[in-house]
Amino acid sequence: MYWRNPLHIGLRVLLTTLLLAGLGLVVAQGFEWHSHWDRIRDRGVLTVALRESEGVYWPTDQRYSGLEMELLQKLGERLNLRVQLFSVTETQDLYRALASGAVDMALPGTTTGYNSTAFMPGLPYLMSDVGLVRSMAARKPELERQHIALLDPVNHDWLARRLASRHPGLTFEGLTGAPTAELMTRIELDELDMALMDERDFRVQRPFFPDQRFDTLTDQPRPVSPLFRQSRDRSLLNRVNDVLRELRASGQLERLRDRHLGHTGDFDYVGTLTFERHMQSRLPDFLDLFKAEAEATGMDWRLLAAVAYQESHWRARAVSPTGVKGIMMVTLTTAREMGIDNRLDPAQSIRAGSRYLDGLRERMPERITEPDRTWMALAAYNVGSGHLEDARIITESQGDDPDAWIDVRSHLPKLALKAWYPWTKHGYARGHEPVVYVANIRRYYNLLRRAFPDEIRDEREGESLDQLPFPGLPVTPGL
Repeated sequence: MYWRNPLHIGLRVLLTTLLLAGLGLVVAQGFEWHSHWDRIRDRGVLTVALRESEGVYWPTDQRYSGLEMELLQKLGERLNLRVQLFSVTETQDLYRALASGAVDMALPGTTTGYNSTAFMPGLPYLMSDVGLVRSMAARKPELERQHIALLDPVNHDWLARRLASRHPGLTFEGLTGAPTAELMTRIELDELDMALMDERDFRVQRPFFPDQRFDTLTDQPRPVSPLFRQSRDRSLLNRVNDVLRELRASGQLERLRDRHLGHTGDFDYVGTLTFERHMQSRLPDFLDLFKAEAEATGMDWRLLAAVAYQESHWRARAVSPTGVKGIMMVTLTTAREMGIDNRLDPAQSIRAGSRYLDGLRERMPERITEPDRTWMALAAYNVGSGHLEDARIITESQGDDPDAWIDVRSHLPKLALKAWYPWTKHGYARGHEPVVYVANIRRYYNLLRRAFPDEIRDEREGESLDQLPFPGLPVTPGL
């Protein structure tokens, strides 16, 4: 018969094979066309879950800010997407949203775990140790008797399980997943013995909890990375990694880290306690004067107060061996330029110092943006505009960015080296001093912002996780 003809059977098999191969090619192309990245690009929106915490995503004065917040803004610009944020206060909700597919990616802002199979980490944008936070007054703890909470019950689970296996009597508290500040407050109130968290989170909060310490449990820093749902489709992950590589190569990633976490690097226990005491006893005498000059110059009164504390510890009649005087330590030349005749009068001193600083900031090249503009103006207030310009020239000659404070501060100390200062326009200067000066003011300013927050309007970029982008995927707070 016809179908028993070997030639026809062979042709039929060949046609069937070609048809299946063509269908497979179409299907494969269809899957490629509908990759995760393509779907996101078509809708023009990248949905991200973000942990609410200081330094990550937190209300500061009139807006929300943080390292991860600004990192996402950079990511959206480079991917040409609108970023839709969904914030969480408890980290379990973030992982639940990502695992369910309710968001495209997540930024918990914590170190990634060793054995997580549910999520794929992207490239790290930060490194941090992991350890235990406890009261400084407590003796070295016997973990079998301790009640411990975890900041991140998913990413830190591997370390919690290791501790539990070595110390069977250890108890993990139901506070696990609560915000950093709450955990450290519970320790302060003796309601909790310890909390397992990243050093990054501890350092952000430490100025407000000076009686607590951090004991590292990891041999080396762990990566902090964006997370994606586990899948063979890595198209979005690859795109995000490309942006992270670009930000790292351009130096922008390091500047973001410095902008949001740079003030947390050094901590002076005695100095912080002294500052808080002076904030209660001395600052009230000058508060109205700082606010009046802030109104006149458009500067933040808390920044002006931080400068004054660095200069004189808020002492109106302070006098230095070099002849500068008053609460803002104004030189005689500056006093004449600013039109004041009594540097020991706090009103006149604050007026002269504030307007001089404002003038330094205004004269900075327009291409220098905030906050670098303010940090450089402060350095000029300390060392002089000429020496700052010499340092910026050195910075540029070494291939770094003269408009970025993080680069300029690394070259300022060269103004005291014989290999450098003879070739500068303004000669020798103790270039390390403005570096320390600006770092101190940044720390005082941060403490003042915490103690005297401006009126906060809830103008967050995103929404809370009880309003997810896809219906039918609710996130219930808590475990």
